[in-house]
Amino acid sequence: MVLTEPEIIKKAAAGDRSAFRMLVETHQQFVYAVAFRVLNNPHDAEDATQETFIRLWKNLTRYKAGIKLSTWLYHIVTNICLDLLKSAHHKRNRMTLDIAKQTGKIHAGSADGVMQLLELTKAVEEAAAQLPHIQKIIFVLRDLQGLSPEEVSAILETSEEKIKSNLYHARMAIGKYLKQHYQVQNITEL
Repeated sequence: MVLTEPEIIKKAAAGDRSAFRMLVETHQQFVYAVAFRVLNNPHDAEDATQETFIRLWKNLTRYKAGIKLSTWLYHIVTNICLDLLKSAHHKRNRMTLDIAKQTGKIHAGSADGVMQLLELTKAVEEAAAQLPHIQKIIFVLRDLQGLSPEEVSAILETSEEKIKSNLYHARMAIGKYLKQHYQVQNITEL
């Protein structure tokens, strides 16, 4: 018998560790991806992922069935990442995301195409590193994770107008950075 996610959540909330393990296995990859894109350090991302699932376990009885579990997990992991970014230990001058190693999904027509994509990815990540924390989180969730403004608004518990405004400013800052440092002329190619 195959259980639905709400049934698995209900069992996990009742203390069933195997049900909780299923939730972790289902969602850990995207939680790690969000944490890695925000923190840009595999060890910190692993710590944030682990802390996300610890908090989920502790608070699963408070889960409301009307909310997608993934939305709740995004909310938890982004709060953890914001806390880590705000701490003095995790302030960094540069981000060093290597998408090719992280996802193994870069496909381009040539070696030059792969190198250009890697260089552009690195440039965007460097630019994102300069953003205020909230703009960085919104940029990661919206543009790198592909969430809708509504989903980002629900995760960060703020208005869609604030999401759109912060995203606009983040994109403008990234575009300016790319023009200054990498002679990228058309930001829309991103």
